Amino acid sequence: MTLGEYIKDTRAKMQLSQPQLAEQIGIEQSYLSKLENDKSLPSNEVFRRLLSALNVPLAVFVAAFSTQEQQQLTAIADVELYLKQQGNKQQRNLGWLVLSLSFVFALGAACFYAGFQALCFPERMYQYESQGVVLPGESAFVFTDWDQNFPMLTGTGEEMRQSMKNRVEKEQLMYQRLVQLTEYSFEHKGEYYIRAVDGGSRTFEYKSANRVSRIGNTVLQLLGLFLMVFTAVLSLGRKALLRF
Repeated sequence: MTLGEYIKDTRAKMQLSQPQLAEQIGIEQSYLSKLENDKSLPSNEVFRRLLSALNVPLAVFVAAFSTQEQQQLTAIADVELYLKQQGNKQQRNLGWLVLSLSFVFALGAACFYAGFQALCFPERMYQYESQGVVLPGESAFVFTDWDQNFPMLTGTGEEMRQSMKNRVEKEQLMYQRLVQLTEYSFEHKGEYYIRAVDGGSRTFEYKSANRVSRIGNTVLQLLGLFLMVFTAVLSLGRKALLRF
């Protein structure tokens, strides 16, 4: 579409004759005829009055033409300025879009890495066991080193028998106090830790560590992949995005 065709079509839609439109613009009919036949381009002042008479905003007017046709209209100062402003705005929007996509891509990569390396949801589970309640004044490891208080005695047969009897009685007592408790933790708390309980305390000793799968890491990896693919697709179509 040419400028002349646009003026003629718009005038026809408004049901205005050439003399009527020329009068509203404040130009001669012969001059309007030249404009409609593309034999002349209006001055910037006439162009402004033309848009006012047609009741067409500048943005709507420019949007009616193809990119090539817009370039031909840059001889009109208002059109040239508008296109430059739009170009600058598009460049700024492009910069913000690239920055935003880069941030989202980096976020996706971080999520994937965190899930792959199990940084947020540790996958090593540590097992600790406690044999029973340690009474006040007893060693924290009384259930494992209680027999150290009963060394083998040398002496008469009676002394040996009494020592063995005391040892057996103590062993039976410790066996009766056995109430094992197992705890699991994703945090390694050292070789042992002590927790206060009713009647004394419990000593939890490290036993083993096992690897477990956690859904949180799978979710992070999937989220990371989605964000990276999503931003890659948007990057390919960023020119289309800028039109919105």
